[in-house]
Amino acid sequence: MREIRIRLLWHKQAQFAGYLLAEELGLGNDAGVQIVCEGLDFSCKHVNAVLEGRTEMCVASPAHLVESSDPAALRWLLAIQQKSPLVYPARRSDGIATLADLAGKRAGVWPGHEDLELRWMLSRAGLPEDAVTRVEMPDTVAPFLTGETATGQMTCYHELHMVEHAIPPEDLVIFDGKDTGCGILKDGLIASAALVEEEPGVVQAVVNAVLEGWTMAFDDPARAVAACLAVRPDRSAPEEEAQLAAIRALSLTGATLTEGLGFPDPAHMESAVTAMRELGETVPATEGLRDARFWQAAPEAFRRTGWEA
Repeated sequence: MREIRIRLLWHKQAQFAGYLLAEELGLGNDAGVQIVCEGLDFSCKHVNAVLEGRTEMCVASPAHLVESSDPAALRWLLAIQQKSPLVYPARRSDGIATLADLAGKRAGVWPGHEDLELRWMLSRAGLPEDAVTRVEMPDTVAPFLTGETATGQMTCYHELHMVEHAIPPEDLVIFDGKDTGCGILKDGLIASAALVEEEPGVVQAVVNAVLEGWTMAFDDPARAVAACLAVRPDRSAPEEEAQLAAIRALSLTGATLTEGLGFPDPAHMESAVTAMRELGETVPATEGLRDARFWQAAPEAFRRTGWEA
């Protein structure tokens, strides 16, 4: 049995229900592949874990790939979500009504090249690079709630709900990159380029299992939530149900409805490249970094376009 480790983008939760089902149910076992999901490790995140040989694959975005230290050593295989989930809340009582009002203030961001979308949004709002101080912190909710930061990088399916429970809606303004054409995908399955070249059969087995897991998760949410709670008993069923519903909405849209579940839409990589160029960053050669062959070869039943609302 070939073990393939997948380093997740965050801690295990419904955000990764399809991957967790693939592991729990051994969906790659018939092909001789055992999938092992690993939660976030801030000391070595997603793509770095692959580049350093700690894992064979990771859940990360095409932006993480192109901003990495060695893009050519990575391959983007799938995208389950088709929209960015990121939001940036702020308080009107702090005098913030537009992105430009963040000038001179502090913004909390996750460590390790997670701020491309925010920097792009601020740039398009007319702010220079140093106008907003970006503070790296694993928890962007508590610093925002205590006033340490004026905004914080959060997801619409997790951290934002904590903020909405703590701050009156009339005081809350929420900035969203999708509203300004600056949305950058956070989701994707990234693999070692060496693995793709040397063991394509293993890669295909993982892709098939992941797509099957996500198809199960969206068709049978109760089963998916049970799998999530089995590895995260500290979370509640309502929390996981709400998060899975949000992930489903982010996934069953865009290229999923035109091409099929998991399609690695090249537009996502193009958005990241556009952001880097507008910010004056060096953009690596991107030809060959996206590899859709494994998605194309996966069973049609697991990459369908037809989904109930």
